[in-house]
Amino acid sequence: MKEKLIIHVDGNNFFAGCEQLMNPSLRNKPVCVLSNNDGCVIARSNEAKKMGVPMGIPLFMAKKQFNGIVYLSANFTLYNEISNRVMSLLASYSDKIEVYSIDEAFLDMTEMTKIFNLSYNELARKIKQNIETNIGITVSVGIAPTKMLAKLATHKAKSLNGFYVIEKNLVPYELENIPVEEIWGIGRNIARSLRKYGIFYAHEILLKEDNFYKYTYGKKGMELKYELSGISVIPFFENTKPKSIQRTRAFPEFSSDKEYIKTELNMHLHNLCKKLREYNMTSGCISVMLRTKDFKVYYLDKRLDYKTNSEISLIKEAEELFSKIYKEGVIYRSSGVMAFSLEDLSTIQLNLFENKKNNKSEKLSYLVDKLENKYGKGSISYGEPAIKTIREKHKRQIGFRSF
Repeated sequence: MKEKLIIHVDGNNFFAGCEQLMNPSLRNKPVCVLSNNDGCVIARSNEAKKMGVPMGIPLFMAKKQFNGIVYLSANFTLYNEISNRVMSLLASYSDKIEVYSIDEAFLDMTEMTKIFNLSYNELARKIKQNIETNIGITVSVGIAPTKMLAKLATHKAKSLNGFYVIEKNLVPYELENIPVEEIWGIGRNIARSLRKYGIFYAHEILLKEDNFYKYTYGKKGMELKYELSGISVIPFFENTKPKSIQRTRAFPEFSSDKEYIKTELNMHLHNLCKKLREYNMTSGCISVMLRTKDFKVYYLDKRLDYKTNSEISLIKEAEELFSKIYKEGVIYRSSGVMAFSLEDLSTIQLNLFENKKNNKSEKLSYLVDKLENKYGKGSISYGEPAIKTIREKHKRQIGFRSF
């Protein structure tokens, strides 16, 4: 059986990070996000953690004990939107992805290192860099042969540089001095039960025979032993249809050139719509994003009167959004296009008054896909001569891969 390669990605202080992303004045400041009705603290920035603010502390107590904290009511609409961007980016690396929570996901990258022509270490670092550069959220990444070990690797990464690998031949060493209750999947009751049998640390789980777990804990016990041994047995619950799709990319060189940035956006729009067509889906809402040299983010979205997966139909709306957020003289580092309100084509009821021009555009877009599949990516450029030049710039950029 081929050894699995699992990558686990987890957002760092995700809610607080989203707030700092959308309001750069909050960066490097202690920020706490509050629960519904501002009852208690549910997320803290690193700065707030260093001050000793505990998770779950009631707001009235926190205000008495800590000075200089910025308290914010939770904005779950914002957090979900940024989460969708992160998950859409991750889905561009692997079709085997399990979105585990709003800020974390597992990716099965077993076959992907050959496709990207990168080592698993390089590929995981590129995923981390892409999220942090193009979306602005910092993440920790763990790599291991199983989901349980990948989760542990991410836990270790958070106290290091945000990146950690657990090699299969070093598993016993990696599990030393890790209390059993810190292992993902081991609840309080199981931990208490394991301690009755003299198992206090994770590496001690490997010392018991398989039959002990089979007869004491059943299937879940066997999964625990195998996963911690480096044998992948916990299945992936794949999220086959995305809730949103995005295409973002950093420029090879910072730029304030309006036409250059617009051409980049057109490339993103084409790649985004191509992915929609691969999923056999349409979008009813698009968003355009620009990130400045100093990491300020500007974006606008527009809800459409129709559903489409054609860039020819969407280019006018995308350029309209771009013109509203673009500012002359401002230097930008990246751009992006996002599609929301996705719907499977098989479930759409056709409008009796459907725009015939829009229908023709979608047929033309599918034709372009066939030509690109035959003659290569970028062989069709919708009459934009600048696209070829931009593609060449990105190819020359060290360590960067286009999607």
